[in-house]
Amino acid sequence: MPKPSRSGAELSTFLLRIDRLYAFSRLQQAETQIKSLERRVEELNLQDMVTGMPNRRHFSDRLAKALPLSHRHGHIVSVLFVDLDRFKRVNDLHGHAGGDEILRQVAARLQEGLRQGDTLACLGGDRFMILLQEIKDVVTAARVAQKLLESVRNPYQLGSVELSLSASIGVCVYPQDGMDAPTLEAHAESAMCRAKERGGDRIECFTTTLNEVSLERQELEVSLREALRNKELEIHYQPQFHMDGQLAGAEALLRWNHPTLGQVSPGKFIPLAEETRLILPIGEWVLREACHRMAKWQALSPRPLVVAVNVSALQFTSGDWAARVVMALAESGLDPTCLELELTESMVMGQGYEDLATLRRLREMGAKIAIDDFGTGYSSLGYLQRLPITTLKIDKTFITSLTPTDGTDSSENIVQAVIQLAHGLNFTVVAEGVETEEQRDKLEQLGCDCLQGYLLGQPMPAGEFEALLKSLSTDEARLEFMSNQHFLNKITPPPMK
Repeated sequence: MPKPSRSGAELSTFLLRIDRLYAFSRLQQAETQIKSLERRVEELNLQDMVTGMPNRRHFSDRLAKALPLSHRHGHIVSVLFVDLDRFKRVNDLHGHAGGDEILRQVAARLQEGLRQGDTLACLGGDRFMILLQEIKDVVTAARVAQKLLESVRNPYQLGSVELSLSASIGVCVYPQDGMDAPTLEAHAESAMCRAKERGGDRIECFTTTLNEVSLERQELEVSLREALRNKELEIHYQPQFHMDGQLAGAEALLRWNHPTLGQVSPGKFIPLAEETRLILPIGEWVLREACHRMAKWQALSPRPLVVAVNVSALQFTSGDWAARVVMALAESGLDPTCLELELTESMVMGQGYEDLATLRRLREMGAKIAIDDFGTGYSSLGYLQRLPITTLKIDKTFITSLTPTDGTDSSENIVQAVIQLAHGLNFTVVAEGVETEEQRDKLEQLGCDCLQGYLLGQPMPAGEFEALLKSLSTDEARLEFMSNQHFLNKITPPPMK
């Protein structure tokens, strides 16, 4: 018996029902995809994009959850803060792609050194944080940190290039060093900063004393931010002399006269300025002020004088540093040949090609380039030949040991070798920290070009240096200065730069 045919209305109703079911199915699929994407976005929000490791937000969440469990079961929890030393050099030499590859290798090594249940997080850049759960004591945490430190030291392979790295690691434990996640993270970072201040490639554990130092540094940072605006900073000028007694110029040295603390040691506030990046505005002020002063003082001298200005690593690597040097010279009217830019040996050795190209441009303009504290870094002869250097400043530790008082051999051979090396490369040699006539005489025998130190004059305010210039305005006055007690009347322990 044949099926009765559907009416047009029934067929339309049937098709509409099919469309609704299909639409509902597509909507369910879309909702599933959206939820999947939302989960993926949440995962990415908790993940470091370079290493694939948990990020700081994820780490903080895990630490916050671990603390109540630790308290309930009487366990100790430790937080480790890991910072790679001088990692910027890797990015400079091998690009950010090469740097990212090394970071992935570092992360893999750190992960291999941890137990299942411990957490490794990448905080961005070259910083990592580690959560160690259920440990016995801080000694156990320090042992883990030592193992990780040694792991980081092993060579890395980037293509055909082999690289070496080191790290600074800070350690703190719950509950001794903090009762909540933010405090523990901050204290681990403070301990890491102490490790870095002491040269890196080491471990430091948080202590109450370290916390007190951290609070003091915070207060000092607030004061330092106000110091430039309140005109508490000033520049002292330490004279430099040729071996014949002629004044060669001066080094500009920053000083801070705090209204309540008095004179703050440069060794204390300059590292703080570098860490907080305050060295950028402060360094620019020093550069401009020193150029203005020296441009004015040229009229008081029968021969051109040179002012040496120290350059920090942050200034050196900032993109507009060369432009600011050019601007300071233009505003002051100082001849570029009368400005000497002092960089440390390790700073120059750690830079990439483009940063050195900046030095070459400044040198072509006429500015002098000095390597400060020479002998304390790791320069090679081949590298020195490629640098646009005009001056080597021998570190004062070598000058002091020219006349040893403890019965050890002097460093005469080292100083002589540096002078011969410098002269072979057409560099001028300046000896820092000259404090005795014996040292001066020895340096003269070895062929040194210029002297700087308390034997010849301590760092002095601009007014005193100008008075010195005026007093040396005649040949007779210069001869008298060389022969009288001015060379010896200010031998006191030199302040740190």
